[in-house]
Amino acid sequence: MKSSSHRKTLQNFDSIVGTATRIEGDLHVDESLRIDGKLNGNLIQVVGKARWIIIGSSGEINGDIRAQNVCVSGKVIGNIFATESIELLDGCEVRGNITHKSITVEPGASVHGQLIANSKDDSEAAAMRVIATARTTSS
Repeated sequence: MKSSSHRKTLQNFDSIVGTATRIEGDLHVDESLRIDGKLNGNLIQVVGKARWIIIGSSGEINGDIRAQNVCVSGKVIGNIFATESIELLDGCEVRGNITHKSITVEPGASVHGQLIANSKDDSEAAAMRVIATARTTSS
């Protein structure tokens, strides 16, 4: 990681999906998560204080991501819905639309889709939809 804010964020995880792990199906998480392996399914994170989804350089997600903060260094084939921030790092690839409150894109990041900025009111509504979706699909 190039900046100190990235290094700090990447050191605090509640769960890690390692490079030798492949998950088939939707994944629901309540805390911060780092993915270095593969997920074929949607990733849904309950919105909360300073939670992050990190896709490492070897990580790959084939599905949508719904989370508070997302940092992509690997590959995402699907839409990303972040109620707060998105960080797209050098060498990442995203094939899908990205909805965000704030975004950082490093040179060398690849995005094939639309960047859709949310206002504060839109972000709060998006957060409520993420929570409702997480509750509905986990039942």
